[in-house]
Amino acid sequence: MKDTLNVFAYSYPMKIVGILLIGWGIYSFSSKYLQFHLVDLNLLAGLCCWGLVFIFFSKEKIDDERIHQLKFRALTWAVPVGLFVTHLINYFFLSKPEPNGGQLMESIPAYHSLVMILLLALVAFHYLRHKN
Repeated sequence: MKDTLNVFAYSYPMKIVGILLIGWGIYSFSSKYLQFHLVDLNLLAGLCCWGLVFIFFSKEKIDDERIHQLKFRALTWAVPVGLFVTHLINYFFLSKPEPNGGQLMESIPAYHSLVMILLLALVAFHYLRHKN
């Protein structure tokens, strides 16, 4: 049973795939901006989100129970904080003070929120690993 679960875990070299995805997002964003003066944050956030998923959920060089516990602790801290910050930004900066008669209100896209949460989790994990 344990061997079958390892098939679904990302291996350590998948971190390189994550870095390549983030690099591709930065390249795509900058080339669209330089050629067409188009700011496409959704493409950048989407590729960065996928890259951060591969980086965060890949195995470490030394992958033991302590590392899994630290990653879980980082996620349990980053998800509520990231969602709270997203809610505050939506409430204070993107929502209008009065209803618009049924018009949709702008909010932070999911990829942007996930990038923030995954960055917080990655920073928290490395901080916890350094602290231990």
